[in-house]
Amino acid sequence: MDNESWVRTQVRHILIEQTGEDDKPEEKPEEKKSGETTTGPGPGRFKKELKDLKALADVNPQQLMKNLGVSGASGDTPEATLTNLLQRAIRNEHMSNVYKGTAVKKDDYDRPGVLISLSGGLAARDSLIFIRETIKGAQGAGMISPKEAIQVEILGGSILAYFEEKPFRWNKKKRR
Repeated sequence: MDNESWVRTQVRHILIEQTGEDDKPEEKPEEKKSGETTTGPGPGRFKKELKDLKALADVNPQQLMKNLGVSGASGDTPEATLTNLLQRAIRNEHMSNVYKGTAVKKDDYDRPGVLISLSGGLAARDSLIFIRETIKGAQGAGMISPKEAIQVEILGGSILAYFEEKPFRWNKKKRR
């Protein structure tokens, strides 16, 4: 840009400021979104106990549910059933050291989920695997049978389980 063009641009900006006029059309304010997005556990190996849990969820899900002290899950909606299952599972003697509680949460697009808060006794990435395998075991044991897939991901310092066919869709517009 040469000097004359630069001066003209600056004068134009000054005149616009003084008159309060703007040559740009008025932009409509977008509705605010929370912008919270989820992440996965990331790379690396998991603890041996987590491998054993995964094997039990695959091979003998009924035994996993028995070990967790979960005899069933109930609810009027899929979200309520999932919440009930996770509440029962985290009351277990071992899991209560890791998890504080559950809360129903919805994203900006009205997608329901269950937020599981952590006590800090175990890293979020390892805590995620416990929840994921608990849900997998409950499905294998026939305690829950949702119509949609359940995604288990990290949201901030908590674990989020929500209904969606594809992972990492929390707070993203639903595809039709």
